[in-house]
Amino acid sequence: MKKPISTAYFGSIFFDYILQDRMADAVFILPNYPSHNSYSKLAKLFYGRGYHVFVPRYRGTYQSNGKFLGKNVVDDMLAFMKNFEKGVIKNNWDGKKYTFKMNKRILLAGGFSGAIACGMAAKSNMFSHLILASPIWDFDSHNSEGKEQDLSEMTEFVRKAYQNCYRFGFRNIKKVLAKYKEIHPDFYLPKLHHSKFPMLLFHDPNDKVVSFTKTKSVVERLPNVTFIEHYLGHGLTDDLIQVYWKDVEKFIKINYLREEEREKEIAKEQAEEEKVKEIEKFEKAVKKAEKEDVVEMKVVGSENK
Repeated sequence: MKKPISTAYFGSIFFDYILQDRMADAVFILPNYPSHNSYSKLAKLFYGRGYHVFVPRYRGTYQSNGKFLGKNVVDDMLAFMKNFEKGVIKNNWDGKKYTFKMNKRILLAGGFSGAIACGMAAKSNMFSHLILASPIWDFDSHNSEGKEQDLSEMTEFVRKAYQNCYRFGFRNIKKVLAKYKEIHPDFYLPKLHHSKFPMLLFHDPNDKVVSFTKTKSVVERLPNVTFIEHYLGHGLTDDLIQVYWKDVEKFIKINYLREEEREKEIAKEQAEEEKVKEIEKFEKAVKKAEKEDVVEMKVVGSENK
């Protein structure tokens, strides 16, 4: 019997999930904007290859509570994903709790969620791999030349066509997105470059929604990117992953080994930072003690007089 996709909540955030019966790597799929409410084909594709799969809905969209983009979307998603460290999910259908064990965490995103995924990978060390399809890199410059999908026009369309699927508390989406520094390339690109974060990137040169040229320029700035040009259209789809599965699998396995090296480098850097902090703490303590000795000497001197 095939295992069905189940649903649950962590706080206000609703998500789909499907679990392996053993410890496994986990795939987290961020939805696009706007998005449909079913990622079953993509989820089952990864599940069939041996992964746990989790698909959250952004706050204020579909079954998730709140207002869309009402909170810092990077912090909101990271806080949500922190819950998975407990290894327990309470199923919406039967109310039972199901346990699972994860190894590595792989983050997938496309289009609108591209910059969000990059911000998450740059701000947290919980992810080992990043897979992106035709991502928006910079909301500030998006459609600046009028050759990409206009987000403001798209939002007005969503208000009419998606109705209660998205709950808005704003009129200007680009103004709201500008508030969150983590989704700006000035924040995440230097961090991803420094950590040599492994990224698999797909983009169709004929994409009219998100600029292919901008993606090419970003690829040149990052040291650990596997870039695949394809002709399957815009976005992260099950067809795309299905066609390029061998490349996906190769990317994950190769960088699995590199991830262990990266973790050692991070641990070494953290140890050096702690060492510097201890030295600074010691130097401050010495200076404080010297000041106290000077004050004591002055007091003794005045008493002798």
